Amino acid sequence: MGNLFARKATNIIRILLNSHPRTWTARDLAAEAGVALGQASNVSKALIRERLALRDSARSGLKLMAPLDLLKRWAAVHNFAANTKFTEYYSKEDDISRFFLKFKGKNGPEYAVTGLAGALLVAPHVRPTNVHIYVKSAEDAKKWAGLLDLTPVEANGNVRFAIAEDAGVFHGAREVNGVRVVSDVQLYVDLLNYPARGEEAAQILLKTIEKKWNNNNDNNNEQTGI
Repeated sequence: MGNLFARKATNIIRILLNSHPRTWTARDLAAEAGVALGQASNVSKALIRERLALRDSARSGLKLMAPLDLLKRWAAVHNFAANTKFTEYYSKEDDISRFFLKFKGKNGPEYAVTGLAGALLVAPHVRPTNVHIYVKSAEDAKKWAGLLDLTPVEANGNVRFAIAEDAGVFHGAREVNGVRVVSDVQLYVDLLNYPARGEEAAQILLKTIEKKWNNNNDNNNEQTGI
């Protein structure tokens, strides 16, 4: 295939990285990613050619063999700040920890915090001055603005809603201290090329990701008696 990191392909890659070291059949992978079986098969073949994944036989599941390399390659070509459409708002609450409290008890459209604000919740290191939040549409952003008492601005808002190209960015999202946050994999990819200490925060987060993968591998080995 042409671009291993095209949008449909990254939906598959994200699932493989989020679930590592799980093995996947092409059919299950396609269903989980919401793509055609042929697309999942093509991505699997490309990963095997690049020596990033392996399959023991034609019928066995696909498993990543170089997840760290794959994650770094994807993050290197991804530019969250430059390639994402944002709708901007202003919050009078300038303390991000107190701003997060506003989400508790609110029943709004699907969302997930990312960027430096997401890192603050998952692997605190850098204190951000703004918040980035994935939503599915500008209309969803408007609904959240009403729930969170935000004011629309043309630029330089301290709350920036990122309009997700598709639902893939929400895969693996979870609640941290009452706030929905993207998966660690998505967070790392969004942070690496982000200005204002994004790379620094990404490197801290990477340690968390590697630790989780190692723990999952250990648990897998115990279950299989290795």
